[in-house]
Amino acid sequence: MILEILTPIFFFLLLFWIIGSKYFFQSKTISKQILLLGFTLKALSALLFGYFFKTGILTGGDTYLYFNDSAVVYNTLFTDPMIFLKLLIGSNDYTPVPQAIAPYTDKMHFWFDSSNYFMVRVNAFLRIFSLGVYNVHAILFAFLSFIGTYNLYLFFEEKVFSKRVLQFILFGIPSIVFWTSGVHKEAIVIFALGIILYNLDRMLRASFTRRNVLYAIIGLVVLAYIRAYLLAFLLPLMTAVIIYSRMETKQPTVRTFAVAIAFFAGLALFIDYSTPNISFTNEFLTRRSYFLNTLPGNMTFDVPKTPANLQELALLLVEAIVNPFIRPLPSDCNVFLSYLAALETVLLLFVIVTLLITTRIKNISQNPYAIFSILFGLSILFFIGLIVNNSGAIVRYRSIAIPFILIGLCLSKKESHKKVKFSS
Repeated sequence: MILEILTPIFFFLLLFWIIGSKYFFQSKTISKQILLLGFTLKALSALLFGYFFKTGILTGGDTYLYFNDSAVVYNTLFTDPMIFLKLLIGSNDYTPVPQAIAPYTDKMHFWFDSSNYFMVRVNAFLRIFSLGVYNVHAILFAFLSFIGTYNLYLFFEEKVFSKRVLQFILFGIPSIVFWTSGVHKEAIVIFALGIILYNLDRMLRASFTRRNVLYAIIGLVVLAYIRAYLLAFLLPLMTAVIIYSRMETKQPTVRTFAVAIAFFAGLALFIDYSTPNISFTNEFLTRRSYFLNTLPGNMTFDVPKTPANLQELALLLVEAIVNPFIRPLPSDCNVFLSYLAALETVLLLFVIVTLLITTRIKNISQNPYAIFSILFGLSILFFIGLIVNNSGAIVRYRSIAIPFILIGLCLSKKESHKKVKFSS
């Protein structure tokens, strides 16, 4: 019991000291006090995240499955180090499972799911330092999320009209802080997106190092493992930004994005139909079927099944656009936390509508970073709307999308008084 109390406190104080030191997190546009407060909120959110799932206040999370499965991997370190390495960094999701590791994979839930098993790998590695205490994992996941959030801040800091607004979006919106901090995929997604975008942005400048290239590659690999569809949305949009920033004669920004998206969409269709073993369509249908056929949860709502005609297809598309913005509805709610989520949804929708009304479309169309952010966020929301039929899951998944949409709308205002500059 004492160990479970003291070790999280030790790790929190250690990471708190690292963030507050003069050697790390040195941006001059954000104070140490904001950074320390941001990390503290993330750490508290990660602890609450685990507590809510442990006590059943929140249901359906895999956080403790990742943690418990990681014990199976970690314990082999003392009985057979080679098995430990195979389970930690070796390939998975294949049959037949080798006889030597089958006794261990049989005890785990995610051997045949690369995305979820990646979370088991991360937790198994963290057990080397955590002494097997869940709350230490929570603090470390919060720190990884903090690193990603800080890198997102660095990526956007010179491109927005108000750094205070940027700081609030990334470090202050409750659902974003809460859902991206716990022992779950969202924390790793934010970590990966942050280091990808910041280091790719550095690579567009004259002064970048091999370290920037290495970090960008690590982020891309992690994102590919954890949420491949986010990488599919990210690549064409970042390609458009890179092309635009490198063109000596600037072409209309929207055209650049349209060409990049069309090229990658065509490439995806070509791969889908020419390579039987790789089918993006089957992957999408599998994910949608998983959600629709899962036992209904407390906040599950009805969505159109596979459309049989144009009318049903139109209904499906409309709901895919609307649901990620308006859920959870009050009728979806049954506990206090869900009512808070519904209230925040109304507030966020009000802010987005207000920004849309006060923003000139021309300013958005002339700012590649604004287009990138808004399209990336909307792509995530539309994908969520197509496959997810649970309001609780929507709130968690959209925690990645909402900050990009809000930041994109804020970026567009910068055009009204200062042209965005690109380095070559």
